[in-house]
Formats: sequence, C-alpha cells, structure tokens
Amino acid sequence: MPATLVTIGEAMIALYPDHHLPLSDARSFGSDVGGAEFNVATSLARLGLPTAWVSRLGADGFGDRILAAAGEAGVDTSAVERDAARPTGLYVKEPVVGPTGVRTRMHYYRSGSAASVLGVAQLRSEPAAALLHGAALVHTSGITPALSASTADVAANLRSLIGPATLVSVDLNLRPALWIDRDRSALEALVTQADILFAGDEETATHFGHTDPVRIFADLPHLETLVLKDEERRASAYRSDGSATHVPSLTVEVVEPVGAGDAFAAGFLAGRVEGRDDTTSLRFGHALAALTLIGHGDRPLTVPTHRERNTIAAADDATWARWRVHPGDIPWREATP
Repeated sequence: MPATLVTIGEAMIALYPDHHLPLSDARSFGSDVGGAEFNVATSLARLGLPTAWVSRLGADGFGDRILAAAGEAGVDTSAVERDAARPTGLYVKEPVVGPTGVRTRMHYYRSGSAASVLGVAQLRSEPAAALLHGAALVHTSGITPALSASTADVAANLRSLIGPATLVSVDLNLRPALWIDRDRSALEALVTQADILFAGDEETATHFGHTDPVRIFADLPHLETLVLKDEERRASAYRSDGSATHVPSLTVEVVEPVGAGDAFAAGFLAGRVEGRDDTTSLRFGHALAALTLIGHGDRPLTVPTHRERNTIAAADDATWARWRVHPGDIPWREATP
C-alpha cells in the first residue's frame, strides 16, 4: 500500500552505558535507534498505518542498523539516501543522579552527519517527490531546520515541496542549544506552514512569548489544530474554530522520559488519520507516550492493536482516570488466550 504518511528528519544511533553508570565510569555500552521523525514514523507504521520516512544515512554499519529497524517496523525507506562521505549521527544517554532522582542527560554527535546535508534537491527528486506529493500528511519537527543550512532550506520551503493539499504536521521540538547564535527564521517559517502543531507549554512560552492559543492562531492563520502538552497534567487540542478538548495524562511508572513526545505525536496523528475525534486522538497520544515512558528506549515498548485502540476510545472518563501504566500492567491490553 502506498505511504499516506511521510516523516522527514534524522535518525541516529543511541548509546547508553551498561548498568546505568556515569560516562566516566562506563566501560561497555548498549545501543538503540532514535531520532524524532524516525520515532514518529516507526510508531505510525507499527500501528498499521502506511508510513514512509525521508532522510539520509551514512554508508556504514550504523546506517544499516537504522534501516533494519525501520524495515522491522514496516516503514517505507525508499527515499532514504546513503552517503559514503558522511557518517550516521550518534547520541549518548547519560544517567545523572539529582535531587529528584535519576534523569537522562543527552549528548549529541551529529555535526557533519549524513542527515545534516538533507536538502531540497533530494526532496524534489524521485522517489522522495512521489512520496511527498502522494501523502495525506507530512510530519517533521523543529530539530530539522536546526541541523544545517540545507535542512533549514527544506523546512522553510516545505509547503512548496509537497503541494497545497497535503497536511503539514510540525512538532516544535525547540532545542535552544541547537539555535545558539543561529537565525531562527527557518523554524519560524516552518511553524507558519503547519496545519497541525505540537508543542509543550514551556517551549511554547519560549518560542511565542506566551501560551495563549487565541493569539497563536491569530499569528498563524494557516494553523488548523494546536496541541499543547502540559507534561504530567494534561494535553489539549485547540481548533481554529475556537473549540478546545482537554484530556488528563495517564498515571505512569516512568523509567525514562526520552522519546515520549514523539510517541505522543504519533498517537495523536494516528487518531486523526483514523477519523477519531480529538478526545480519542489525545488519548492515543497519551497511551503511546506512556508505553515509551515505561521503558529505556526512545520508542514505545508495544503499540495498541486496533481492538485495543477501540477500548481506549470507548473508555469513559472515570475509567481513563483510574488507569495506571507500568511495565507489568497495560490496562487496555487484550487478555491472551
């Protein structure tokens, strides 16, 4: 089935010290695959939605590993180019003990990576152009324009690359460290093209100077849906017609927070593509985020089946509020025979 959902952005190999040791003491590391748009693509594909991912990888073993992970999830990688001159990017997850417990500090090694030279020419050539023009929705994030001048050009001209009928989904994913001494005009241009915009409350306040949906819609006349995430409290979907839907977050036994925002975006988009209402789409976002939070990886440990998604959709508010998610108990999971 041709891909109707397409994501554009980098993927990297994630390294993490065995036994959760500080990097200074670590002598051996485990590895995984991650990256905002890659995480969204693999989650959508695992949910059974035809999804493609457009990117660049080094012609190295790490690139092979990422392609294999995408293939296992069912992602169309026909528009992923390999680069013999540039490596696949890396990031390292460091456990840090603080007053509130153990948190994860991220260290990125992506400068000069193959993904950093993703450019307009690649998106205008086959097979990327065919995927983009045939897609119902294209998703990317604010990380993409921060990688290089060529990726900024992609973000700033995204609408012209995909055509007027395709929905543009953007996760703000504001990373201040990536924008030090950088012109943010490409990020601003990307946000103005969004039909659907995801953002956390703190990054919304940083980027826009406030968190008022009415003002955001006034500043972004093309925007149709704004999804604001208030961490552990709730997520809200605001529409340009003035309607608003709020769904409280699930109670989750958090193992690691990395990747939960990408999973939330995938869950919400899955609900939208399946024709669900905003309440259900927000619930799907919370569910996939919870399934990421209960593991050490950057992607959900599992994804709900279509029947399980119907269970999530049908639950009344009181049932939803009672649900607790931890590795040994997924409340909507079907009983195994």
